[in-house]
Amino acid sequence: MDQFLLELKKLPRPQPILLGAVIAFLALVLYAYREVIQWYWLPRWGDPNGYYSYAYLVPPLALVMIWMRRERLLQLTAKPSWLGAPLFLLATGIHLLGLWGYSSWVSSMAFPLFLIGGSLLLWGVAITRVLLYPLLFLYLMMPMPSVVFDEITNPVQVWSTDVAEAMLRPFYNILREDQSTIIMPSSYKLLVGVECSGFKVTIALLTFILFFYTLVDMPLWKKLILPAALLPIAIISNGLRIALIGVAGHEYGAQAAKIAHEGYELTLPVLGTINIPTTGALEILIPFVSLFLIARWLGWKR
Repeated sequence: MDQFLLELKKLPRPQPILLGAVIAFLALVLYAYREVIQWYWLPRWGDPNGYYSYAYLVPPLALVMIWMRRERLLQLTAKPSWLGAPLFLLATGIHLLGLWGYSSWVSSMAFPLFLIGGSLLLWGVAITRVLLYPLLFLYLMMPMPSVVFDEITNPVQVWSTDVAEAMLRPFYNILREDQSTIIMPSSYKLLVGVECSGFKVTIALLTFILFFYTLVDMPLWKKLILPAALLPIAIISNGLRIALIGVAGHEYGAQAAKIAHEGYELTLPVLGTINIPTTGALEILIPFVSLFLIARWLGWKR
């Protein structure tokens, strides 16, 4: 905390007029997005069965990335540029198109553009160039439309089922009923739903990787290896989880499979009921450790 306060004291005192303009601009953008935030973002972020619980972390992580760029920003001088005006008008058009077309996703696509355009108008090209990556990072908190989401998750769902089948077949005489259903020898039916596709963890880990880029100094081609490796690793780890759920259901029944899938609820005197993850922990642990090892292999040092 002391170090943080020392860093704050190094920052120059903002000009009252510029600070007021920034606050007014942010308030205006947030007011324009009040319905999108209330009815589109927050319900999907807070859905316990949804895919965007990580989105709450995106704005704070963006602020952290801006804070990490403070030394570069302190070396620059604000030179407002009218180049932000066309971008601001474009963002306004996209936002209005989304409102008139009842598409909150279209409106959401304009949110970072408003901030980039405002940055150009208030601070100019040089400062905006430094802020560009954190501002574009905000796109990761935008929920995707269901049509696009289905096109992505359905193949991942099938691939995860394929991996689970490949892991189970050497040990069990299983039956593949359809693309996402495996029947174990005991007649236990293992249905791989969309929520079990592994895509949720993939998006969350992609967010971590893109934030991780700000902490490392590696060539671009090495950085691109991490997101390229993410999807195969996530599919393999999720396939392992599905296979273990199938084994639990075959050997010990449907209740054991439910515990393997959802975790085990334990009631403690002070903490109340808590959920202890079982196979669900593998979805995060295996990709996280794998990506960490790949990063170390590529030359990243703590």
